Amino acid sequence: MTNAVADLSAASPAEVESSLLNPDVSMVVLTWVTFLVLSVVLYKFAWNPILKALDAREDLLRRSIAEADRIKEELARIHETRQQFIREAEEKSREIISEARKAAVQLSAGIQHRAREEADILLANARHDIREETEKARIILRQESAQVVIDLAAKLIEKNLDTEGNRKLIHQLIVEV
Repeated sequence: MTNAVADLSAASPAEVESSLLNPDVSMVVLTWVTFLVLSVVLYKFAWNPILKALDAREDLLRRSIAEADRIKEELARIHETRQQFIREAEEKSREIISEARKAAVQLSAGIQHRAREEADILLANARHDIREETEKARIILRQESAQVVIDLAAKLIEKNLDTEGNRKLIHQLIVEV
């Protein structure tokens, strides 16, 4: 081949042009034989592995796409499930809040009722205590009034009765009054 290049470089441009337009038959045959041999060798040793690699790659891509679709569907299902859980949680929270409000109203009513009952009891006890204290005060006032009357009567009569007599007289006056 180096001889052909050297020959072409030594040849005139007109000779080079004529040799390109009129190729040597042996060179054309040799080129075709080389091409066919190279094609058979590539077919025998490289073509099948290349096709197998391409088929494997295609299969891998198909499986990856199928897996991606499956994952996409799974994510959609998970998202729907999550949305359902959120809706249920919101509904339960509304129910809990509603029940808590009802319970608070009932508890408040119960506390108010008990407070009224206790206030009524305290008021009744206070009225009873006032009546008792009023009655005690009246009794004491009667006793003291009787004592004052006896003391005045004793001074007037200038006769002092004995203590036992005073008590009997006081008791009798209390009963009369």
